[in-house]
Amino acid sequence: MEQGSSPTQPDSPERQPARDVERSHEAIDNAEIRYQTLFESVPTGLYITTPDGLIVDANPTLVEMLGYPSTESLLGKTAADLYLDPDDRTRQQMLFADGHVVENYETQLQRRDGDPIWVRDTCRAIRGENGEVAFYAGNLQDITAEKHVEEELVYMAQHDPLTGLLNRYTLRSILDSEVCRARRYKHPIGVLMIDVNRFKEINDRFGHAAGDRVLQTVANVLCQTVRESDVVVRYGGDEFLVLLIETDGETEIVRERILSEMEEQGAEGLALGMAVTLAVGTAHWMPETGQSIESVLSQADRAMYEEKRKGCAAGPSS
Repeated sequence: MEQGSSPTQPDSPERQPARDVERSHEAIDNAEIRYQTLFESVPTGLYITTPDGLIVDANPTLVEMLGYPSTESLLGKTAADLYLDPDDRTRQQMLFADGHVVENYETQLQRRDGDPIWVRDTCRAIRGENGEVAFYAGNLQDITAEKHVEEELVYMAQHDPLTGLLNRYTLRSILDSEVCRARRYKHPIGVLMIDVNRFKEINDRFGHAAGDRVLQTVANVLCQTVRESDVVVRYGGDEFLVLLIETDGETEIVRERILSEMEEQGAEGLALGMAVTLAVGTAHWMPETGQSIESVLSQADRAMYEEKRKGCAAGPSS
């Protein structure tokens, strides 16, 4: 032992409780530092709110996600300030009825600049000794990009890529819902089956790019001449289907409007050196007859082909 040094003496019984308190405070301080470091550095948005939704703490990831300049500017906001649909807060609270956790609840929030974002929320209700909710602690994941991909896939599955119209695969569910609604309110449905005359000749003479422009023009004409509530479908190839929802004897009027508009737009925009005309067959589905909607579609299809045969004298049919 070096000269002048003295052996370390254990704490006296009187000093031991004070040392234990110091170590406890030190452990608490270290735990708080670790918690704060984790809270501020985790790449997921974290928040703590009062039972009525007032934000009392948020980490930098959440502040950035919501577009606020600082944590302080976000504190004091309520869930009602952030939810795009205010009813979502009520729906989420209902999920707590059977437990203390909401798992992967998907909703939309509004950023400070007004832009909406999709988030996946996992939230825990922290309860006090009396069983009442003391506060909520949760985390948010920004799933906006994921939602956009989902929406794009759904759109691609339901729409024709060339014209942007609904495709034939979507038609079944539309027919089921519209027929059900029409039966309930006793409204008829008008059906128009449409085909491009001499479409094969157009492709053969001018190429498939010209044929694509013709189909796009027809789609535009149909969308411009019917109501937003009506249904326009690319039925297949150069055939289109229009369902006039809750119509009453207007099908023939719409037919004439379509033919007139196509004659005008075809002459102005296509410049193919030949007239582009349509064959349009019409039929009506009436709820009181008990007739199936499929039989009415077939009726409109037969009427369309009859119109097409009448136009054969103008040139080879498609």
